[in-house]
Amino acid sequence: MSQQTGYRICSICEAACGLEVDLDNGSVTAIRANDDDVFSEGHVCAKGIALKELHADADRLRQPLIRGPDGLRPATWDEAWRVIGEKLRHIKDQYGPQAVGVYVGNPTAHNIGLATGLGVFAATLGSSHFFTAGTVDQVPKQLASQLMFGNEMALPVPDILNCDHLLMLGANPLVSNGSLWVVPGIREKIRALKNRGGKLVVVDPRRTETARVASKHIAIRPGSDALLLASIINGLIDRGLGIPAGYQTDGFDLLTAALSRVSLTQTIDATGLAASQINSMIDALQNARHPVVYGRVGTTLQRFGTLTSFLIEIINIMLGALDRRGGAMFPDQPFYQANPSSTSDATEAGIPPKLNRYQSRVSGYAEVLGQMPVVALPEEILTPGDGKLRALVCFAGNPVVSNPDSRRVKTALEALDFLLCIDIYQNETTGLADVILPGTSPFEDSHYDSFLGSMGYRNAARYSPALLTPDRTDEWELALYLSQCLTQTQIPDETSVSRFEDDLVAAAVGDHVADPNSGIYGRDVQEIMSKIEPRRGVERILDLGIRAGKWGDHFGARNGHEKRLTLATVASTPNGIDLGEIAEARLDEVNRHPDGIIRLAPQVILSEIQRLLDTEPDSGFRLIGRRSTRSNNSWLRNLPALGKGKDQCAAQMNPLDAEDLGVRDGSRIRIRSATGEVEASVELTDTLMRGVVCLPHGFSNEDVSQANHLKGPNYNELAPADLLDVPTSTAALNGIPVEIFAIRTSAISGLA
Repeated sequence: MSQQTGYRICSICEAACGLEVDLDNGSVTAIRANDDDVFSEGHVCAKGIALKELHADADRLRQPLIRGPDGLRPATWDEAWRVIGEKLRHIKDQYGPQAVGVYVGNPTAHNIGLATGLGVFAATLGSSHFFTAGTVDQVPKQLASQLMFGNEMALPVPDILNCDHLLMLGANPLVSNGSLWVVPGIREKIRALKNRGGKLVVVDPRRTETARVASKHIAIRPGSDALLLASIINGLIDRGLGIPAGYQTDGFDLLTAALSRVSLTQTIDATGLAASQINSMIDALQNARHPVVYGRVGTTLQRFGTLTSFLIEIINIMLGALDRRGGAMFPDQPFYQANPSSTSDATEAGIPPKLNRYQSRVSGYAEVLGQMPVVALPEEILTPGDGKLRALVCFAGNPVVSNPDSRRVKTALEALDFLLCIDIYQNETTGLADVILPGTSPFEDSHYDSFLGSMGYRNAARYSPALLTPDRTDEWELALYLSQCLTQTQIPDETSVSRFEDDLVAAAVGDHVADPNSGIYGRDVQEIMSKIEPRRGVERILDLGIRAGKWGDHFGARNGHEKRLTLATVASTPNGIDLGEIAEARLDEVNRHPDGIIRLAPQVILSEIQRLLDTEPDSGFRLIGRRSTRSNNSWLRNLPALGKGKDQCAAQMNPLDAEDLGVRDGSRIRIRSATGEVEASVELTDTLMRGVVCLPHGFSNEDVSQANHLKGPNYNELAPADLLDVPTSTAALNGIPVEIFAIRTSAISGLA
């Protein structure tokens, strides 16, 4: 390969920035922002530039590893398939499919091949032991949408290009570039908002990077957002607001009757806010022309994550902001995933919630959106009895670091009969594996945002082909090989996997032609199969979804339409195809309740309001997390370019709290929770409100096989597995009660 420049969508975080990548004989020589990308418009952060180091990292796994008497050793792919097949089939045959579980990490959301393929593997396995990082992330927000709209993917985002008052709770998009809201270059968009006379108000216990450029920062006690939102709703009602004309809703009277029991005094006591601050927030929302409310991990990873997410959209509806220009809008994307059975269980009363259709074996945790909460993982392994989890397949995840009560997670994984990990590094989790299969470099697979593509600040069609050809299985094929290992005794080969893929594509076409919402509804399966391009790979699924979608060519049935997208047309436009600003009036599309009515008072929410009323206000120190532009969970800790600068793992404290404890800047403290304790150096900062201590997540002090591994205290050692958002059993990783000890002093704070 000679010198050339390729184009790539960064797959590290939700910003999905367009990159220009210089290549020379298979090596990445330089990376820079793609100024002509229609979506990211020249934005890039340090993580995107560091992909050059990631690709070249000598510690990145490039061949399978199998555990032997002396530890993990290199192996061939055939050796790996043989061991995997024998182990998984033996456990499945002897104990049933429930004895094998699946864990899905965050990186899968950024890899269409792995995301689609692991779904095939999970379906082939047939186990309800399906755990995802979503239950330490976004599931409460998705359940709120499922309850309200009958659609967990109906996730409205702020129309940042047109709003004039953005109230943001528990989000820091200057660092995250949006979360369940894909918005690269947010700093410039905030500047434009303020230049047109608009305001950004950030509600957060910490004066975050986003809060520092906001019009106003309001510090709030961690985990009290639901009470604040309830008081805002009560205040809007007192000012005469209800449900505006144009929204078809049910249950507003029931909801508001329940919320009316939340007193302003209760909110003040719990949040630490003054009545004047709350009233000012209500007035600003009511008086704005285009207001919108948005919340993210600070609102989902707490004890009332589902309720908080639900109440945010209630306010947007009351303001007339939902599905309206300048408000909370529903982005769209070219790729359409057919679901012919989506309304098979529906009645005029609505779609039954995807909640509690089955329960975990030990503690009876409810299923949510087809997932088991990760808090159930250790006990399902460690508790004897029928249905005990004996094997785990971990797709691009590091649960030893990222899950609550992480020491117990490690103990549980060590007790498994078989652990298979698919990853690009040896880390705290893969170091326990019996087999590790290497993932690809970001430049060795294609990229399309099938999950996040419907959350953009504007609509666009963008696809990145692989820039380099791997000398091994790509991640889509890897998942198909794994699926074959479950069902056949011989080692899977290219021929059997190719036939399996043909069957999968035919089944996907069958779903489309049976789905009235698909652009190829009622067509002949074989006709469509003959027209799908290319001939192999997950791209066939992608081509099908694009061509059957809103802007697709519908396989020749849309010759006169303005947009006639195929995967080929998108791939031939490396800078992306702009599909315009988010469109208004999409509620009829995204609301899956057959009667079209938005549900405002589901029983789950009414029960959560009662739990909120019964919960005593927090006292004592509370621990919250933070994120850096130089880190992303535990993926990037071995890259020197991202490890430079000041201590990323310091515990931040307010100077007045530190004075009370006898703690100085740079000294060390011990942080203790009901679950464990860690030590950390201290960074004093007035950006934190009193009574709050802040640590980053995604680090640990364990030794792993990474030469430049950046160490730090493991946040999740402090996270109790029983501190939960009740409807989803999502771990409340924000607002953890902790004690703070100054090391070598007797100063101590009380544990609430």
